Amino acid sequence: MTLDLAVIGVVFAIILLMIFFSAVVLYLSFRIKETFRKETQRGATVAKVAFLIGILFLAGGLFYFFASTFTNITEPPPTPTPTPTPTASPTPTPSQSPVLTLSVSAPSQVGMNSELSISFTISNPTTFTANGVYLETNGLFSDFTLQSSTHKTTGSVINIGEVPSGITIVSVELISPSRARTLTNTVTLNFQEMVNPVTKSVTISVRGN
Repeated sequence: MTLDLAVIGVVFAIILLMIFFSAVVLYLSFRIKETFRKETQRGATVAKVAFLIGILFLAGGLFYFFASTFTNITEPPPTPTPTPTPTASPTPTPSQSPVLTLSVSAPSQVGMNSELSISFTISNPTTFTANGVYLETNGLFSDFTLQSSTHKTTGSVINIGEVPSGITIVSVELISPSRARTLTNTVTLNFQEMVNPVTKSVTISVRGN
């Protein structure tokens, strides 16, 4: 809107200037004609030619001035280059999954047909609760007879369920076999949010009486 008003103002000024310029030319022409009325034909011609040359130079200067004015008005202003703003490095978000560790406490030797206790300690150092947690004993209950457990068992699986932040202990009471030998079993900790299962090896030697 500002640019349109400026153009209209310049055009109006040109019209007024042309009217004024025409009036001046007519007045000067009349005065020259009156002045050289009694002069020789040659002197009048020289004066008229000089007058026309001056008028042409004046008209050219005026048109050049207004052409420059129009150019400055119509040219768009330079667009400022935006200054890049530094971006902060993204803050790493903590893991949204629990991380569980497993340790096993069991006697290294027992007698035949003897009672023994095995404890599984599950540690959750995060603030997130692990879901669907269970222990796969992989044949431990086949080698040793299960007497009791702090958590529900199904076959070779100890179902634990949810494990909140902190320490959870699972204990089982067993009876050793009736013949001497060394037994090694692998216990696997599984849970819903795990990336890789956690395994521990349990080795118990059953000695003769």
